[in-house]
This record gives sequence, structure tokens and C-alpha cells, in this order.
Amino acid sequence: MVQKNWTVNRLEHSVGVMLLVKKFGAKLDEQIAALLHDISHTSFSHVVDYLMQDKEEGYHDSIFLETLEKNGITAMVDVESLGLDDLTRYTLLEQPSPLLCADRIDYFLRDMLVYGHISRCEVDAFLEALCVVDGRFVITSEEMALWYIRNYERYVSFVLLEPKNVYSAWKMSEILRYAMQKHYIELDLLKQSTDNNIIAHLQGIHDIHLQRELATLHPDIAVEINNQTYDFYMTGKTRVVDPLVLTERGVVPISTINKEAQESIQFLEKQFEIGSFIRQIHV
Repeated sequence: MVQKNWTVNRLEHSVGVMLLVKKFGAKLDEQIAALLHDISHTSFSHVVDYLMQDKEEGYHDSIFLETLEKNGITAMVDVESLGLDDLTRYTLLEQPSPLLCADRIDYFLRDMLVYGHISRCEVDAFLEALCVVDGRFVITSEEMALWYIRNYERYVSFVLLEPKNVYSAWKMSEILRYAMQKHYIELDLLKQSTDNNIIAHLQGIHDIHLQRELATLHPDIAVEINNQTYDFYMTGKTRVVDPLVLTERGVVPISTINKEAQESIQFLEKQFEIGSFIRQIHV
């Protein structure tokens, strides 16, 4: 609502993750898991984590199996034999932070490409430099691993911790909390509906406070980071990457052989630890 041309959605991402693991040799069961891995995201995605006060931003994970059942998927496939009861068994799809996995790779490349921060040639070059060693994604050159590190730092600045995005996530979580307290919506609606449908529903409710709050979510808002004079403070899950890179010594995290990478990761960890102090200039 606050970014005019931001159109990437989780369906595109999920298909992209599936195609990525397929490209690198994943079997059919991992491809299916990749396609389904985000199916339990609610409307407004991680905003609901803030609503539910889930600091690990994993509410969608907690309702994954429930979502499969409610959507009839468990009636069509054997969840356990496909490994859908534990996606971590699929090492191309999921890896513990800060390692690369198909999920992290796709949303980084997709967002940065669509929003004009990297080129298609850069995406192709990165994918060409990617390989799989012992079931994990590894970058074949220090130079390309450093490219990823540098651009991931930009990604955090342009997307994850961009002030307007932080503001809109906080504001939307407050709006949803108010709407639930007033019984205008229920949590189940967030599990079943879309962002646009819920916004339309809320806009149709005669509640002056609600309409005033909704009106503050628009592309022309102006906010800034200001840790001295701020209107709200927000922290979230730490999201950093430390890609594995292929060297003469074997496979190692880029931070262990490159000082710039190490400093970039430490800088981002500090940024997430500090959190965002947001001041509203014009809403």
C-alpha cells in the first residue's frame, strides 16, 4: 500500500523456489515441498507475526500442517512420506540461518531484480556460479560470494529495513489488532482471505478511527529513522546471510576468508539488534 510498484507475491516466489531446487537436481518430493513451503502464510504475511507478537516471525510455520489439511492437500498426498511434516529435511529448500537455501536465494534475487536494484545479467551470472555440495548451495568463487554479500546489504536497506516498509508493517499490525478487538475480523479470516479483500472489508466499516488509520497507508507518506525523536520502535527477526564458498581448502563460509564480508554481516546483525526508530514526518 505504501510502495506503488511492488508487485512480487508469494505464489511467484513459491514457483520460483520450486524451479530453483529443480534446476539444481532436487527430486520430485523436494520440488513439491518447495512449491508448498509458503502456503500457510496469512494475509499480510509477516505483519501477522507482529500482530501475534511472534519475534521469530514463524507464525506461518506453526499453522503449516493445519493449512495443508484445511485446503484438502493431506487428502491428496501422504504428508509424512513427502516430508511435509518437517521441511528441514530438504536441504536445498531450507537451511538454518545464515546459510543460503532456495527460499532465501529466490526472494533476494526476485525482489532485487523486480525492484530494479540488480540486472538480469547479474542474476544469471550468480546462478551460473552456484553449485550444490553435500546437499547445500555453495558459490564457486569468492568474487561472486562477495557480490551476494554486498547486494544483500543493499537488500536489507532497500527492502527489509526500509523505513516506509517498517512503518507500514507496524501500522497494519496495529490496524489489524484494533479490528480484531472490535470483532470486525477474526484470525481465521486472515488465514483464508487476501490482502486486498481484507482492506476492502475494513474500508467498508463505519468506524472513524479505523478509517483514519487506514488513510495513513499510502505511497506519499514520509517517515525517517530517528533514534532521538521517534513515534514508534520496532524490532524483528535478524536476517543475515553468510554464503558457503568453494575454495582450495574446501567449502567455507565467506566470512571466514573475507574481511569485507565479515564486517558486512556484523553490521547487519547490529542493525537488526538495534531495531528501527521511526518518526512520522508526513502521513
